[in-house]
Amino acid sequence: MIKIRHKKPECIGCKLCADEAPQYFQMDDEGLAQLLHSSQQGVFQIADGFDEDLEDLKRAEEGCPVDIIHIQD
Repeated sequence: MIKIRHKKPECIGCKLCADEAPQYFQMDDEGLAQLLHSSQQGVFQIADGFDEDLEDLKRAEEGCPVDIIHIQD
């Protein structure tokens, strides 16, 4: 199981994560990325991901222009 951390307060709304991993990220009404099926821990949204989605999640992490997505496999 993969751990996903997303620091939503620093999101700039570029939509890259929602394009690369739409099964985990969607844009909310404010135009910011929302990590789906997550819990809040401090400033981070935390969720689990499936191993078969690692490539999509890594592209989202590496492409994020403000470096607020962290993937632990």
